[in-house]
Amino acid sequence: MRVADGNGTNRDGQFVGPGEGERVGLGLLSRFVGAVFLVVLAALLLLDRAQSGATGERARTDAGSAALLAEAFVSAHAVLLDRIAEVAELEPPGDSAAVRAALDSLVAGAPAVRGAWLVDSTGRIRLHAGRRSAPLDDRLAAAVVERVRRRRAAAGTTTVAVTHDSTRGRLISFTRALRAPAGVAAGAAGIVVDADSLRALLARVQPATRRSLLVLSGRDTLVQLGSAEAGATHMSAGGSPIVRLPDGGTWRVVTSHALTSPALRWGLWIFGGLGVLLLAIGLFREQQRALQVAGRSMELERLYSDVKRANQAKSEFLANVSHELRTPLNAIVGFVELLRDGFYGDLSPRQIPPVDRIAASATHLRHLVDQVLDIAKIAAGRLEVHPETIVLRPFVLNVASELESLVSEKGLAFSITVGASLPRVRTDPTHLRQILINLIGNAVKYTPAGTVSVRARLLGGPPDSNAHLTPTRSSVIGADDASARSLLARAPRSGTWVVLQVVDSGVGIAPADLERIFDEFEQVNAGPRGDSMQRGTGLGLAISRRLARLLGGDVSVESEIGRGSTFTVWLPVNPADLNRERSPAGGTPTVATPSPGASVA
Repeated sequence: MRVADGNGTNRDGQFVGPGEGERVGLGLLSRFVGAVFLVVLAALLLLDRAQSGATGERARTDAGSAALLAEAFVSAHAVLLDRIAEVAELEPPGDSAAVRAALDSLVAGAPAVRGAWLVDSTGRIRLHAGRRSAPLDDRLAAAVVERVRRRRAAAGTTTVAVTHDSTRGRLISFTRALRAPAGVAAGAAGIVVDADSLRALLARVQPATRRSLLVLSGRDTLVQLGSAEAGATHMSAGGSPIVRLPDGGTWRVVTSHALTSPALRWGLWIFGGLGVLLLAIGLFREQQRALQVAGRSMELERLYSDVKRANQAKSEFLANVSHELRTPLNAIVGFVELLRDGFYGDLSPRQIPPVDRIAASATHLRHLVDQVLDIAKIAAGRLEVHPETIVLRPFVLNVASELESLVSEKGLAFSITVGASLPRVRTDPTHLRQILINLIGNAVKYTPAGTVSVRARLLGGPPDSNAHLTPTRSSVIGADDASARSLLARAPRSGTWVVLQVVDSGVGIAPADLERIFDEFEQVNAGPRGDSMQRGTGLGLAISRRLARLLGGDVSVESEIGRGSTFTVWLPVNPADLNRERSPAGGTPTVATPSPGASVA
C-alpha cells in the first residue's frame, strides 16, 4: 500500500494520482451548481407568485372600493326616499299640489331618479312626480304594495328591490311604508332609479388591470362592467365584498383583474431561464478549467518532486564525492610539502619549479573541492552553525594577515579600518572567516592596481535597544551621517548591525550583473577557460551570501564600471552585547603600525 504525502508523492518519492481531496472538491462544485439552479428556479417561482398575489390584492382592493361606492349610492337614495316620506306624512292629504311641488323639487336634485310616487293602502297611485318618466302603471304600483305587505315592513323601513322591465330595462326600486293614524291603513312611497346610473358611478374608477366588475343581487346581475370571459386565462378573482341594504338585504361585488402582462411574464421567464443557462455554461466551463488547472498543478507537482529528488541526489553526490576527493588531495599536498621541505632530499634547481607548480595546483584543487563541498552541504541543509562571541578587530586582522602575501604580490595598497570599540558579535567564526577570505580574494583578483580596504562600523538599532546610550547620541546609530543613513536603508531588516565592507578600486561590475554574480557558477570578467587557477569556479560569492544568510545577515554589493566595487557583509548584533561606554559609531580610530604594504586603523 502506498500512502501519498501533501506533495502528491508516496513514501518512496514517487508521484501518485489525484486523491480523495480532488474528487471531494469536484463533488462540492457539482453540488454548488445544482444549488444555484434550485435557488434561481425558486426565485423565479416566488417572483411569479408575488406578482399573482399583488394582482389578487389589487382585485380585492378594487372590489372593496366598488362596494363602498355602491353602498354610498344606496344610502343616498334611501335618504332621498326618507325625505319624500316625511313630505307625504306632514302635508295634508287633500293638498296634493303642495305635495307634488315638494316631490318635484326633491326629484330634480337627484338625476339618477326616474320617478317618485305615492300609493294608498289599496295600491292605487295617489301621486307621482318626475320629469324623466311616464306615470307608473297600476301593475307596477300593485306589485310594489304587495311586496311591502309580504315583507310586513314596519312604517319607516326602506326596502330595495331590483326590477326588470321590458321597456324600461333594469331598475332599482326603493319603497317605504308611510306612517298613518291609528286604525287607518298606511300607504307607501317609492322611487325608481336606473341601474345604469350605478353602472356609470362604478365605471368612473377603472384600474388598468381590471377585466370585469359584477354587482350581484342574489343570482341576478345588477351591474356588469367588462367581460368576465375576455382573457379569462389571465384572470384572478378578487373576492366578494358585501353591499349592505337598508332592509337587511345584501348585494355582492365581484371583480377580476388580469395578471401581469403576458409579455412581461414571458420576458421574466425567458430572461430568467437564459440567465440560468448562461450560469450553467459558465460554471461548466469553470469546472472544466478547474480540472485543467488541477491536472496542470499535479503535473507541476510531479515535475517539482522529480526536480527536488534530482537536486537532492546531485547535492548528496557532490557532497560525497567532494568529501572523498579531499583525502587523496590532502595526501598529495602533504607529500609535496615534504618534498619542498627536503624531507626526501634536496631538490635540484630543475625540480623546484615543477614541484612548486604541483603544490600550487594541488592547493587550488583542494580549494575548489572545499567550495563544491560547502555549496553541496548548504543545498542539502547539512551545514551546521556553531556561534561564538568574537571580538571583531583582532579577528579581521587575523584574516587579513592570511591574505597579505597575495596583496603584496600584486603591489596593491591594503588598509583595514576596524574600531576597537565595536561591540562583540555572536556568530560562527569559521563561516565568517570564509566569507571575508572570499570577498578579499575577489577584490585582489579583480583589482589590477590601486587599493583594497576593509572597513567596519555599527549601524541601526530600535530606540528601546539604545536606551542606555548617552543623551547626546541619536536613538538610531549613525542617523547623523548621510552615508550611514543611505547604507542603513539597504539593511536586510530593522535592527542593530555591524557592517563589514570590502572596498576595491578594480574593474567594477555592470548594474545588470549585480545580482547574477551571486548565482552558482556565474562569473563576470572571468579569466581564460584554459587558465583555471585564474578563472575560478564562480562559487565564492554564492557561498558567501548563503553563509551570511545562514548567520542571520546578508551580503550586498555596490559597484560602478571602472571605479571599483563595495561588498557589504551585514552581521546582526544583540542589543545586550552593545558596550555602554563605547564612543560614537565606529569609535575613535586607533592607528597601529602597519605591516609592509598594508595600513591598519
